[in-house]
Amino acid sequence: MILTTDKMVFVTDQDDSDGYIENLRTEYGTNQYRIKIDRTLKPPYYELFHEWREGKRVINDRLFASSKLENIIFYINKNIQ
Repeated sequence: MILTTDKMVFVTDQDDSDGYIENLRTEYGTNQYRIKIDRTLKPPYYELFHEWREGKRVINDRLFASSKLENIIFYINKNIQ
């Protein structure tokens, strides 16, 4: 899946996705962002994370979550600088 916002293009990470959970990743500036789509819930649930590495650990900061994808896109367009 490819998801485009005004500022970013997210692409499915095939290594970190399956039929129930899909992770879309992008880099913007020097930051990495991930949208997690949880399809085990009805309707699907979307979460936006800012990610970074500290040594071998991947740290996630959840920025926004919604059951509507358009709310995630609106948040990105208005709040990510």
